[in-house]
Amino acid sequence: MWVNEILTEVTSRQQATTNSTILQVHHSKGGGTNKTSDQRPAVLLNSVYQLLSYVINERLKKIVEPANILEVGQGGGWQGRCVGIEMQKVHFIQQKARRQGKRVD
Repeated sequence: MWVNEILTEVTSRQQATTNSTILQVHHSKGGGTNKTSDQRPAVLLNSVYQLLSYVINERLKKIVEPANILEVGQGGGWQGRCVGIEMQKVHFIQQKARRQGKRVD
């Protein structure tokens, strides 16, 4: 009920739940300088928002997975699969094409 309220009604709780904070964080290759190019954004989400995202994801999985809506090649977002596996497949295809003198677009 709480998740449904946040998703369907405009309330002060909804606004507080979905707020986040964006910080600039130095990445390790920057060498400690203050140049903008040596920083990357990091988003700190409200923990309640993270819980809300989890509930929405679980609801969607109950609809999407049994209906076979996602493509077979879709790696991210499926339980037990990851994008890394799909990237590895692409790498193998590129290597094979290179050996055969072909191009992969």
